[in-house]
Amino acid sequence: MDITAVIFHKGALAHYTVSQREGNGLVARLLAYSGDPASSPPKQVSLVKTGRHCTGSIDDEELMDEIYHATKSEVSRRGQA
Repeated sequence: MDITAVIFHKGALAHYTVSQREGNGLVARLLAYSGDPASSPPKQVSLVKTGRHCTGSIDDEELMDEIYHATKSEVSRRGQA
């Protein structure tokens, strides 16, 4: 099941659709970004929760953590946890 995760990135909202992969892995695809296109976050991010932080296909640990937490929050909100 895909989840929409909304995060705040460089002063604007970024909407990602997030899909579960094997194990704890997630793939997030950017749907929309309301900020300056020059500041747009990556169009696709693969990530996995490892300890306190996430690791994945980009170097921006903070962005991956935000996507992860927004996804888990939405799953909990829907009662799917």
